[in-house]
Amino acid sequence: MAAANERWWANSFLRMEAEGYQYDRGRGDWAKIEDPNPDPLKRNPRGLFARNGGLMVKRRLVLAQDNVMYRFAALAYARRGVWTKAERLAPLLNSPWWMEEDRMFLLLSRARQAGVGLVEMARRQLALPQEWTDADVIVRVRIRPGILLAAHAGPGLTAEGGGERRVIAPEAPHLLIDQLYVPGLGRHPALGSAGAGNAAAWFDAGTAVAFDPNIRGLNP
Repeated sequence: MAAANERWWANSFLRMEAEGYQYDRGRGDWAKIEDPNPDPLKRNPRGLFARNGGLMVKRRLVLAQDNVMYRFAALAYARRGVWTKAERLAPLLNSPWWMEEDRMFLLLSRARQAGVGLVEMARRQLALPQEWTDADVIVRVRIRPGILLAAHAGPGLTAEGGGERRVIAPEAPHLLIDQLYVPGLGRHPALGSAGAGNAAAWFDAGTAVAFDPNIRGLNP
């Protein structure tokens, strides 16, 4: 059975986003930086694609209904007003960045062992600068029965935003936590406006739950 997002899996632009390449929405193209090579003869005069965050893609992972999905999100993006729970949480489901349940429990365990808050440990282990996300809500959801989703899986890469640098240390591979990028979700220009519809079709919104990562039971 083919994955429901197979067409998006094959999209090279979405693979680039998974690997941390930055798209400049203002210019309508991929952001570039000057080639930092100290040897001018080896320097690319056209520059290099800018990278910030993303994954060190290690493998393809196929997800199904038995995979409970988690992500840290910003509550500000949830719908306000008179909405059902599913409608309120729908915008928080439309993101390609997720974790499996075992990784979520590992993150919680490490936060307790280190004696730091769960959000702080998430910022350290998942490379989440404050400028990128408030990380003030955790969303949990199941994939719809009969749906298979292909994801890029691997540890995160160092990310910087607003002068804050969150470093994923390659010298400590035993501390890395795999993250997931699910092609077909989000707001990348390569998707057009398909992301929200894909999230509604692939996730069982009736199972979606949002909870505060700062509650006492989740923190030292």
